[in-house]
Amino acid sequence: MRLQSKFTPQLVLLLSASLLLGLIAPIAGSNSNSAAYAQKFSNSREIGVFYATTRQNDSPSGRPLYGAARHLDIGLGQGSTEYGVATFLKPDSNIPTIANSPNWNQLRSEMAKRDTYWVGAKVGQINRLSDTDFFNRLKNFHGLICIYIHGYDMTFEESARELAELADEYERRAPGQDILPVLFAWPSTGNKADYTGDEASLEWSEAPFREFVNRLAREKSYDTSIDLVAHSMGSRLAFWYGTAQSQLPPGSSGATPFRNVFLSCADIDYHTAEQRKGDLQKCTEKNVFVLTNDNDGPLLTSQALHAQTRLGRPADGGIAIRQIATTGNLSASKSADLLSTVNSLFTANPNGNDKDTKSGLAKFALDTFLQKKNSQNNAANGLSQPAEAADIAAWLAKNPYLSREYGPKAQLIDDTGLVTVNMGHRIAWPLLAGLMLSQPNLSPFATSVVHKRPDALLLRQMGNTPTYLYRYNKINLDRLSR
Repeated sequence: MRLQSKFTPQLVLLLSASLLLGLIAPIAGSNSNSAAYAQKFSNSREIGVFYATTRQNDSPSGRPLYGAARHLDIGLGQGSTEYGVATFLKPDSNIPTIANSPNWNQLRSEMAKRDTYWVGAKVGQINRLSDTDFFNRLKNFHGLICIYIHGYDMTFEESARELAELADEYERRAPGQDILPVLFAWPSTGNKADYTGDEASLEWSEAPFREFVNRLAREKSYDTSIDLVAHSMGSRLAFWYGTAQSQLPPGSSGATPFRNVFLSCADIDYHTAEQRKGDLQKCTEKNVFVLTNDNDGPLLTSQALHAQTRLGRPADGGIAIRQIATTGNLSASKSADLLSTVNSLFTANPNGNDKDTKSGLAKFALDTFLQKKNSQNNAANGLSQPAEAADIAAWLAKNPYLSREYGPKAQLIDDTGLVTVNMGHRIAWPLLAGLMLSQPNLSPFATSVVHKRPDALLLRQMGNTPTYLYRYNKINLDRLSR
């Protein structure tokens, strides 16, 4: 009571005015001040990952806790989005960008160091932001906004770490070019056995994701671009967004929302992606980059589960894996059982006793479909991989016009064999950071153009002679770009 008696009405009014001016000043200031306001939680020591999430906040008070439950609008069942920012300590500032690695061995060493750091990085503060505060920060930012959609079997903190790692590498490659990382976190359970449950929650999150992107595209600064990075199952939200936009009346969709779209390890039906890739490109100002990996075990598992080829692993093999996984003493009557059974093939010891069913199948899967051992040996020994298979080379020699791009704004990149602690089926940050620059590049990697045969179903319907072959920029494992 004694403290209150010292504050006269005039003093209260003065303090209130000062506080209001303090809040307004960063918004009304120059571009640099506005950028600092938007990135209030990022500095030389910390990086702030903003988030929009359809996960339920399970914490009754204090620090938010985002698990696997859906955040429902009461009485409606629709997705409701909560906003905030999570902070991480950055790695040592003396660690250089991998773009300057002089040779392959040092490059792999640096990538492993960075991955090891980020896999164990702990989230610092997690601060909820009001709807108004969140969009004020983003609308007053000037630079590149990177929206990241995580994939299946990911917790909130795991997906935030992956985006922080990508944003940190981008900052190291592009000093002075501001980036605002924004995670769209949908309610994945973080449980490998709950694949179909994740699919359902991803589909449920489609409407709030579309509303979030459209609002951000409307309210962002005119000199700010948006890149969309979608990983694994999260790539389906990108395609669904494109499909929804294509159904709007002509002229009603506004400006193109994305500068670039990146699909890493895309767990979406290959033929569905073929149907809808045109709609996604219409939402993109520059490029749609599709990163594929023939050594992607989880996508081979997904192929077995769906009995169809996936965009992120356009090689065949899934149907055969499904068949061998359901023979003998391995039973997979339900999707969760099949997922567990197929996954066990790749975790079994392929060097074990071939009389053991799982070891034998694991060896068969690795040698026949993934060939991980060969790829890893090639990378370690600096051996190049063959540019084209014999049948593909023969087709092209007979008709070079078979070669085509994936689309007028789409490029395919094959990163098979480029595997570190946090790659393979994880977000390919060493490639994405370079492609996100104002002048996209794959430095320090070198590439060569290769083609891939159509999947067995498509090739058969082509009469066993392809009518086209897609071009891939294949990452060479035998040299860097210098």
